[in-house]
Amino acid sequence: MKKFIAIIALFAMVVAFSTARAEIYPQTFFVNDIDRAQNMLILIDFNGNEWLWSDIEDYEKGDIIAAIMEDNGTEIIYDDIIINIRYSGYIENWE
Repeated sequence: MKKFIAIIALFAMVVAFSTARAEIYPQTFFVNDIDRAQNMLILIDFNGNEWLWSDIEDYEKGDIIAAIMEDNGTEIIYDDIIINIRYSGYIENWE
C-alpha cells in the first residue's frame, strides 16, 4: 500500500510540474496614439499587434517603449499582459 501511495504522489508531482507556467519576456513597442480622455496609451509592437497601457504619464506619440510581458503560460500572445513599461527613445531617432 505504501508503494502505491508513493507512486500516486510521484505521479501527482510530475503532473503539477509539467503544466505550463507563465513566463516573462521583453517586448518593444512604439506609442501609436494617446487617448487622454481614457488615460490610455495605444501601443503597437513591431509585428503590428495593438496593445493598451493605462497610464499616459508624459509619453508622446512616436515614443519607443521597452516592456516586460507575461505570457500567461500559453503559446498565443493575445492573452499576454504588459507588466511594466519604460521609455526607450523616439521612433524618428532610428532613421
